[in-house]
Amino acid sequence: MDIMKWIASLLLVCMVLGAQQGSALVSEARPGIVYRDQVMFLDKKLVTAGSVAWVTLAYNDPRASRDCSNVIDVFNGRSLFAQIPEKSWVLVDFALRSLVIQAGFAGDADVSRVVLCADERSCRDMQGKSRESTQKEQPQVVPPADLEEASQRMSLGRQLIKAARCRGCHVVEGFGAKHAPSLTWRRAKYQPGWLMAYLSKPYRLRPAMTSLMMLRYTSPLAQPSLQPEELVLVADFLQRSAWFSPPAGRFRMEPWETYSCQPCHARLYAERPLRFAPTPVPTAARAELKKYGAAQSCLACHAFGDMQTAASWSGPPYPYPMAPDLLLALEKLRLDYFVDYLRDPTYLQPGSAMPRLDFTEAQIQQIKAWGGEVQRLIREDVLQPLHRYYQMQKRP
Repeated sequence: MDIMKWIASLLLVCMVLGAQQGSALVSEARPGIVYRDQVMFLDKKLVTAGSVAWVTLAYNDPRASRDCSNVIDVFNGRSLFAQIPEKSWVLVDFALRSLVIQAGFAGDADVSRVVLCADERSCRDMQGKSRESTQKEQPQVVPPADLEEASQRMSLGRQLIKAARCRGCHVVEGFGAKHAPSLTWRRAKYQPGWLMAYLSKPYRLRPAMTSLMMLRYTSPLAQPSLQPEELVLVADFLQRSAWFSPPAGRFRMEPWETYSCQPCHARLYAERPLRFAPTPVPTAARAELKKYGAAQSCLACHAFGDMQTAASWSGPPYPYPMAPDLLLALEKLRLDYFVDYLRDPTYLQPGSAMPRLDFTEAQIQQIKAWGGEVQRLIREDVLQPLHRYYQMQKRP
């Protein structure tokens, strides 16, 4: 599909959605496609410590009057904008990574090429000449996204999030308490099926966190008790809402600011704590994984099965209770998300406790290779992650 026709169709969609207050539709058919020679406006650029920390590209100049705003944030390739002034027109090649349709659309992308233009007209001229001089690629055929079904599933998932009072402990879509990890993140994060399995039977991922644990909501004794098909909707909602700005009016009737799940959960956990059992790492796997020197620096804050356990940390209490066991983390995370998170944790997941460590590219690639090896060993059952499920239920 021609990009201009696609943009025109989305502009029409966004005007329709504007009349349906609060709707947010995820188009899953678009991410992953590579777009070349796109005329974009550099709307926002932040530079921190000499490096480009944030880039937002718009499909028009937002200072002009428009019905809706269509933007993408740049993840990989931000350094290409180092010499490009803010509020400039540019010609860009990018691969779309996520897209959410609201009153307009918002997403993020990896940029591979940027050319500065004098103005929009010169960008259009350069775009035309570039397309004339290159053979047109065959468009990728993708099935149309069922936006009505996506909207319904998102609405049901959001209602179940409210019914389960997830915001009593978690931040979801930017709203909620901060007793537990935020469930607001950027991009697809988890391995297929992991989130659904975890919601069915929550287990400890953070060895040093000894005061709180998520309840199992699928038990008939749990209040509320979520059915398996409802958990599918919750998991689907959390994955689809990887990043977008929800309408604040949705949460005005939910008293998440006045109720707190933390005191009761912490009390119940103190009554019946769950001992963390590290995953055994076979001797051959230990020797193989130790070859990746850069990855060993991660063990300064993280456990990794029984290769690095809470017992080996010095000085109680451990200062990083939110640090997960990396073996369990690599079981759940997509490798590309893991690597992008290493590069800039708070850009990928705002509010993250992990600081930006400024790894060199060589170190990043070595840690990526190590993570890939861990995931291979898990797939081949050489490493068998040990899950200690939290069976405790609410009692009078």
